[in-house]
Amino acid sequence: MSNCSDGLLEIREAMKREMRGEAASRTMYQDMAGKFKHLGEEGYSDIFTLLSQAEQMHKQVIEGLIDAIDLRCGLPVSSKK
Repeated sequence: MSNCSDGLLEIREAMKREMRGEAASRTMYQDMAGKFKHLGEEGYSDIFTLLSQAEQMHKQVIEGLIDAIDLRCGLPVSSKK
């Protein structure tokens, strides 16, 4: 763990919290897309579907960064748990 500072671990924990927020936002965007679709507002539904997809991609990027920190710190890779 020589390449692993307390600051790096703090950032890792902050990113884990952020990742949970991304999942909540994605669900909210999916719900909104469904509501707009039900109202016949396909354009708005498509926008919220894209926002949901963007949140999923952002979550995956954060997950990759967390995994990289895990590897650098000699920890088990978080996404494999």
